Amino acid sequence: MKKITRELLRDWYACYSDDRIHELVPVEGLTPAQVLDRTDVPVEDRLWVVLRESVIPRRELHLLACKWAREALAVVGNPDPRSVAAIDCAERFARGKATTEELAAAWDSACAAACDAACDAACSAACDAAWAAARAAAWAAAWAAACDAARAAQVADCRATLTTLAGDAIPQ
Repeated sequence: MKKITRELLRDWYACYSDDRIHELVPVEGLTPAQVLDRTDVPVEDRLWVVLRESVIPRRELHLLACKWAREALAVVGNPDPRSVAAIDCAERFARGKATTEELAAAWDSACAAACDAACDAACSAACDAAWAAARAAAWAAAWAAACDAARAAQVADCRATLTTLAGDAIPQ
């Protein structure tokens, strides 16, 4: 499995200083699993390192994206069927079972669904403006908790993908 080295992070234009990179990454580098284990680094940064084709192959990255999109839609009470169909098509495409034309059509349909949702949201936003301030603090706390849970699940998904790719268990 590819080692994440100081040089590699510089080549990827990591936003950390050279001193911080030297502090975090030993000379011999880190495995992707070790990067995921670094709790002294924000989870978004750990995911930024491992979610790239040079670490996880494109097909698996696409399948992870489909899984996460499906999970995001699951929180929507009644997701637009066009969005669900687009995820289904993207997943089939990643597995080699859909054409680029089918993927493009699904994309167009999902974009139309997003536009429709944005128009609906804009109309209801005017009605909801008065309640927004009262709900803001509770929403912010709930949003932060949901984001933390989602990031933890993404790290677990990346770990499972890396384990599958390595063909053996990655220590947790």
